[in-house]
Amino acid sequence: MHLITLIFGIALFSHQYGVTCEKCHTVIPHLNEFGAHFLASGDRIPGVSAGGALPLSAKVNLVASNVNQGSGPGGAGLPNDIVDEVELFTAGTIGSRGSFFVEQYAVDGGEPGLLRDAWISERLNPWDARVPLYVQAGSFTLPVPVDPETFRESYQNYTIYSQTVGNNPFDFFNPAIGVKATAGDTLRGLSAQLFAGPGYDRVSGLPKTGTDLMVNLSDAMGPLTPTWYYFSGERPDLPGLIDRFTRNGFGLVYAQGKWESQSVLQTGWDSSANGAGTASSGGFTQLRYAFDRRFFALARYEGTNEPGDFTRDTVVLLGYAPLREARVTIEDVIAHQPQTTNTVNLQYTMGF
Repeated sequence: MHLITLIFGIALFSHQYGVTCEKCHTVIPHLNEFGAHFLASGDRIPGVSAGGALPLSAKVNLVASNVNQGSGPGGAGLPNDIVDEVELFTAGTIGSRGSFFVEQYAVDGGEPGLLRDAWISERLNPWDARVPLYVQAGSFTLPVPVDPETFRESYQNYTIYSQTVGNNPFDFFNPAIGVKATAGDTLRGLSAQLFAGPGYDRVSGLPKTGTDLMVNLSDAMGPLTPTWYYFSGERPDLPGLIDRFTRNGFGLVYAQGKWESQSVLQTGWDSSANGAGTASSGGFTQLRYAFDRRFFALARYEGTNEPGDFTRDTVVLLGYAPLREARVTIEDVIAHQPQTTNTVNLQYTMGF
């Protein structure tokens, strides 16, 4: 399959704080050190309020392909060339230590989209406190070691984050609704993140069941950050049965100079997946190299495993920034499930 993707966006935060995109990014959306601190501080510069720029951004994603792009309304199917995504963003500061962020998909996959992020965050103690304390509430990505969507540079999803087991619709790609508390600096030393929210997956149509709980412990030791996370919840399975499930993962991120390595391994257990206890596993390892500020390469190997379903693929990508607000990437996704297939994706990203 051959796929061409065009993305156009507006750099909301650069407008609000009067800086260029490269203040936070090398090649967008990849974050530099300043951008990582900005994100960890709740999408704000500590002690500085956002400026008077209109707090509104948009991103448009256009796709051309030689294959059908989706089932479409009523299963009629979508054409090869579609408007894949239209996203709207708004964000800002609240008082001296708070912030908010909203991301709405007007179009997603060529069809009407859903709300993704909609949260407020508050720093609970002064900016100069030794141990930062944050609380975040709303809809947001769960605290996994590598972001599954916003900062992913490949068009190909991380398969472990999209993995579901049996009738259980839970995955780490879609946002969760709840409250997250963070203690410590996630970019320096030990930190802990605790999440709690209703057992619910908005795209499934299933009723809320129990309470989802997640813990993330990490230790940022200079260029090396190991992470452990654990998730537990329950979902309805076959009539009269409840699937009580866990996901247990380890992540290792290394960033030094031009090199960056990211690896995640995850195991899972479902007490009732289609009526039977089921183990699952998967993960990925990814290596990124920056030839210079504008040109980079990335390679990823990944796979998932559960009874009767073993998949794996390799992603090889080259990226270039013709302008500081733009990016072009070309990638080859080599999938083995079970026959080998190649998917070539060409992507153009622009922020302004």
